[in-house]
Formats: sequence, structure tokens, C-alpha cells
Amino acid sequence: MATKLRQWLENFELSLGKQRPLCKEPKITPPDLNDLAFTLATANEISETLPDILSIMQQQLDDLLPRSAGGKLLILFSSPITSESFLHHGLDEKPSTRFIQELHRTFTLKKPPASSLIELNLSNKHVEIAPCKLFETSNQTIWLVFSFAGKAPTIEQLKWRTAPFTAALEKGIKAWYQREEKIKAALNTERAIYAAELHDSLAQVLGYLRLKSAKLDKLCQKDSYQDLKPITEDLAAYTHCAYRQTRELITSSRLTMQTDNLAEGVVNSIKEFEQQSAIVFELDNRMQLNLLTPKQSMQILYIVRESLSNIVRHSHASHSRIAIKLSDNQHLQVIIEDNGKGIDSTATRSDSFGLQIMQERAARIGAKLSISHRKGGGTQTELLLIIGDEHE
Repeated sequence: MATKLRQWLENFELSLGKQRPLCKEPKITPPDLNDLAFTLATANEISETLPDILSIMQQQLDDLLPRSAGGKLLILFSSPITSESFLHHGLDEKPSTRFIQELHRTFTLKKPPASSLIELNLSNKHVEIAPCKLFETSNQTIWLVFSFAGKAPTIEQLKWRTAPFTAALEKGIKAWYQREEKIKAALNTERAIYAAELHDSLAQVLGYLRLKSAKLDKLCQKDSYQDLKPITEDLAAYTHCAYRQTRELITSSRLTMQTDNLAEGVVNSIKEFEQQSAIVFELDNRMQLNLLTPKQSMQILYIVRESLSNIVRHSHASHSRIAIKLSDNQHLQVIIEDNGKGIDSTATRSDSFGLQIMQERAARIGAKLSISHRKGGGTQTELLLIIGDEHE
């Protein structure tokens, strides 16, 4: 009897054991952080890939930290040299403009903080920030930022709980940056070859034609060649324009090799034109967030360079000011002005090609360009671009 009872109990326990898994909740497998790091490392556009990665990590962070803390995961690309910040997140709701501005002021405009909690006061709203430096280059620092609406954990607790996230992000972003540098170096080599070929072939030929066409135009000023004068004038003007455009392509190619950043490109251009004249150039860069595509940045840089070139060659100015700023957080405004003699609307021949090309460049990116007299004397060039617009 005892043997039958024991056998019955064993069978009962076995049947319970078989049924028990049916009552369990399905187990959610956490994402492989190595896979996420690899996705980052091979990303073509980091600004498109990183938010998705942060969204996945944010879900895991919510399980690791107390709900009351309201911890948010952010990545900040900070460039103190050009006063620019790039904020990436995987949140459903975009961080407030005030919050982004405070991050920009704390990490980019001021001295980078030490590894300690930072308190931000945003319109009677208290936020605690825990920064972690992921990666640093000569002109940029990449921060992992934990934002807490409530009481933040201690730095030691946070490091211990989020160490796998930090390691994966650091490994992925560092590998992506190194890959981008190799690609950039290869492109720079091609651009250098392209610029050298332009300089040694087409630029020299156009330079010769420019001198000969100008001499021909001068010879045709005599009354006996009046019928040829309109033709030689156009020939000299177009040849001079082609020569200047070729030289500009060579210079711009070199600028592109130096930087992909609008503000840095403007700084390099100012240094170049300062060496060609006695004009004092002033740069007022208030663009806190660089939201431009590479195409927009390059077209605007071309326009700025053409404006500076006109100032050096024609304005007889002693001072020039370049201002770059965001207007109402929706428009990028670029103003180039000087205190020279002002633009002459009747003298269209010498500048007509350059001004027309500037208008065409502005149209390519959907921007509005206006050139007018400046109050107090001189010329003012203003470009207005709606941030976020896409144009082919």
C-alpha cells in the first residue's frame, strides 16, 4: 500500500511539473549588445541609426532603474571649437528646446563637467544629469548623458548598472568614427588628385585665355573695330568667369578636405581672405545646433565665399561682418555685410555671373537670397533657409 501511495505522489508531482510552465509568462530575451554595437559601427548615417539603438536600450534602462527616477538615455556630440551640439535620443517625445539649450551651454560653451551629477533648473522643473565621456577627438567629444526627472541614483550605482550599455555604445561609436575617418581620408585623396589635375590643366589653359581675351578686348576699343567690341567684351567676361569658377572649385575642394562643417568652413575662408586684403573680418556664429545636411552646408559655404570674394575685390571696405544664427528655431539666417562703397546696380558685367550663380546655389537648397544696400553704407547679403527642408 505504501509503495502504491508513493508512486501515486511521484506521478502527481510529475504532472504538476509538466503543467507549471503553462502558467509562466513568456520570457523576453534582452537584445545582444554586441549586435547593437556592430550595427552602430557599420551605420551609413549615424543620425538615423543611433536613435533606434537608443530606443532599444531605453527599454532595458527602464527595467534596470527605478521608475520614479524617470531616467532617459541621450547621446550628445559636442564641438566646443565651432560651438555646436548634436543631440540624439530614442524617446517618443522630443526633449524641450530649453533642455537642449542647457545641455549645449553646459557641455559645449562651458568647461566640460567632471564625472559627477549636474543639476539643471528648467522653468521650475528640476532635472539631474549624469554624464559619461564615451569618446573624444581633436575637435569633438561624445557624451553619454543620463537625464533624471526625479532623484538620480549615485554615480557609482549608475556605472555599475549601465556598464554594458556604456561599453557597447563606446565600442560601436568608436568603430564607426574610425571607419568614417578612413572613408574621409580616401575621399580627400581623390579630391586632392582632382584639384591638382584641374590646376595643372584646365585652370592654366583658362588663365592663358583670360589674358588673351582681355588683351583682344582692349585692342578692339578702337573705332575701326566697333562691330567686334560686343563680342570681345562677352568673350573676355565669360573667359574671366570660367577662370574664376575653376579656381573656386579648386579652393572649395581643398576646403571640403579640411572640414564638413559650415562654421569651420567659414572660419577657414575668413582666414584665407584676410591674407588677401587689409579688411577686418568679424564672425558672429550663434547657430547652437547644426541641423544642415552636407549639401546645404556646402552650398551656403560657396555663397559665403563668393560674397567675401566680392567684398575683397570690389567693396573698398575696411570691415566686414558675417553672422550665422537660428531665427525662431525654424530658419537659418546668414548675413554678410561690409562698410564699403555699396553695390552698383548699373555695373552688371563684372559681377553678373557670380551673383547669378549665388542665386542658383540658394535655389538648389530652397533658400532665399537677397543682396541690397546696407544702412550706413556698404552692401548686405542675406540668406534665409527653412531648417529641415529637403531639396534635390
